[in-house]
Amino acid sequence: MKKIDLGNSSCFIGEELSIGANFKIGKNSVIRATKCVIGDNVSIGSDNSFLVGEELVINSNATLGNKNDITCLSCSFGEYLFLDSNVIIGHGGKFNYDSKIQVGKHCMICAYVKLNVNYAITIGDDVGIGEYVDVWTHGSFPPVLQGFPAQFGPVTIGNNVWLPAKSTVLANVTIGNDVVIGVNSLINKNLPSGCLAGGIPVKIIKENYYPNPNKEKNTALIHDVLNEYSKLMAFKNIMSNIVFNEIDFEIKCNDVIFNLNNQEVVGELNKNDEDFRDFLRRRGIKFFTGKPFVSVLPECYTKLLNYENN
Repeated sequence: MKKIDLGNSSCFIGEELSIGANFKIGKNSVIRATKCVIGDNVSIGSDNSFLVGEELVINSNATLGNKNDITCLSCSFGEYLFLDSNVIIGHGGKFNYDSKIQVGKHCMICAYVKLNVNYAITIGDDVGIGEYVDVWTHGSFPPVLQGFPAQFGPVTIGNNVWLPAKSTVLANVTIGNDVVIGVNSLINKNLPSGCLAGGIPVKIIKENYYPNPNKEKNTALIHDVLNEYSKLMAFKNIMSNIVFNEIDFEIKCNDVIFNLNNQEVVGELNKNDEDFRDFLRRRGIKFFTGKPFVSVLPECYTKLLNYENN
């Protein structure tokens, strides 16, 4: 066992540590893990506390905010994770033999989310979890020998799932792929792939509804997105030449082509192209290039941030 200084009064305590390029960490964060593997371009904020009995893996281009508390046996985050602040992974029963969490790539876990890992939680790729969501793998209090209920078991969430704010997932639930759930829902049963669901308790509103691409609607959507981005460019004082080719269904931003059919980027991105890519991400059109998302900060903010009192 060893202690490694990571700077900013932050440290690693464990047996093995591997860190990729361009790693950043804020103040007073402590990573305790028997083995820890951190990829390239990973950013961890301040005042985080991680206690992982076996292995902690944070893949490339992941961003973790501040005041997060992770306690479990093993934890794996896929690439391009965005984990906001004040997230709790662990909670009751967190020292169980199955206290494990696995999160796929391109996932977002918003602030004040609580993921209880009495038993394993498995989250697929491209999953969004809104603020104040709770996922439970156990639930009991009154004496079960007197007939009171108890629930124990893992939770599985598939790919392309949107679990919005203030929703609760109970133990032994499986959510399929391509599922959208309404705000403030109680998910107490399995949900099949492709459904739209919501309510307390949750009900299936539409079956086999997602994915549901429509070329005509998507073309109109792209025009709306580009119109909105033109306003943002003016606000940020960005000069970019953007052309939408409806026939090939691709966008050319300066010298870079964003292919909307296969989500591929052709060309080298400069800071303005990266700003456009990040705007598309926020509008639900995601292009991944192996680099972190970067936005141009409006001048009114850069002046304030860069001001030094002489």
